[in-house]
Amino acid sequence: MATTNFFKHSIIYTAMTFAALTTAGCANQTTQGKYVDGVHQVQAKGKKSQIKLEVNVEQGSIVSIKTKSHNETESLFLNAERLLPQIVKNNGHEGIDAVSGATYSSNGILKAVNRIPRSNGIQPEYVAVGAKDDSSSDDFKLKWSIQPKLGLITGDYYYQEARFRQGHMGSMTIVTNSDDINDVILAEFNESGRPNYYTRLYQDVPKRMSEYNFSMGKKKGTAWVQSALTMEKLMVAQDKLTFEPNPDHDPKLANKLKEPNRLKYLGIDVVAGASNSIQQSMIPLTAKIYNDIHSNGTHYKFYQHAEKINNAKGKWTGVTAMLRIVVDTDTKQITKAHFDEIFADEKAQISDASLKKFYRQSKYDSINYVEPARIGFNVMIDALNVHLQEGGSLFDINDLPATGDSGSYAATGFTKRSDAWDRYLVQAEILYTQMRADGVIVEHKKPSSK
Repeated sequence: MATTNFFKHSIIYTAMTFAALTTAGCANQTTQGKYVDGVHQVQAKGKKSQIKLEVNVEQGSIVSIKTKSHNETESLFLNAERLLPQIVKNNGHEGIDAVSGATYSSNGILKAVNRIPRSNGIQPEYVAVGAKDDSSSDDFKLKWSIQPKLGLITGDYYYQEARFRQGHMGSMTIVTNSDDINDVILAEFNESGRPNYYTRLYQDVPKRMSEYNFSMGKKKGTAWVQSALTMEKLMVAQDKLTFEPNPDHDPKLANKLKEPNRLKYLGIDVVAGASNSIQQSMIPLTAKIYNDIHSNGTHYKFYQHAEKINNAKGKWTGVTAMLRIVVDTDTKQITKAHFDEIFADEKAQISDASLKKFYRQSKYDSINYVEPARIGFNVMIDALNVHLQEGGSLFDINDLPATGDSGSYAATGFTKRSDAWDRYLVQAEILYTQMRADGVIVEHKKPSSK
């Protein structure tokens, strides 16, 4: 039997310990303090339902609040519940803003608190509040890591992508041990917003290492990438790419985060915010890859090298360089290449003050990163990928964007040489040496020095 909402929220937000609660409806009529002492059941309308709270008052002050029941969207209400400890600390709702993305649920909570009996017998009229604009706030509590594994990774390469749910593009990369097809050594899921996404800023933008996670985190209290990372760790740790359907799955429980039957598959553990992406895209894509591994095999090899970029004194700058190359071992040609520079997980780790705001993002995926070369970093790397797919040399890149100073800014848009190309060449040399040793690539000539 499913647990009802009445029992689902058991966390009590308290300002002090106390021996016992008075019985609801039998409040002591104190004349001291703001509120009437006792345990009060109060409620108010949220977006979808009545939000019912139990509030304990001692000596005229709120000492604890807990949610008794609601039928709001679960992920949004969990975000709105962050107001409860603020209300206890503030001894009331006055001066507290709604939580961005959960404004209706927030106002339901605050309005319910306004209905706690006052010791002076006067109940003030409730005035709805909006969310404070915290888009520039540095106070962001969510944590995750986008740092790649340092050093060299090689193995057999598998990839699938497909659109799902209104046109979002999901993509899945799996790398297995070349000596053991059942040994998953890398699993990476990404998703790009659909071309007609309601927020223009995120149309066709990859979510994994962009500002999307911060925007979503502030609205819903969870970041998209957190679910992806959880599932990737599970797949690598358990060498698991397929999941059995949940026979008791109830799609009506999709937003009820504490209901196990909300999930379509058994054995998965995903946080709010990306459960649809995981269930509708990631798992179906890994199932296709599993079939590829066990039926067709692969003739593609994966090579990745990542290392921290240090300054002249040997100290990490807070940026990590990473190059990935996929080679067709039949033709010995590069079929895919991607270079990126990834910012540290914490602002304090980034030495350049102007780059601190890009923490937990990468130069390629970030929407707002400005490449000093005066051309988009993504444009540079996309051109590199095409160059190599067409048989170009890993090292002869002088025809690519921002490999040199060129043009008149007034006439054509002056472009500076990007330092990123120097860091790319270091990683290219490392991977090329390994690929040649493995015999999977033809010779790539280097440009003659002048």
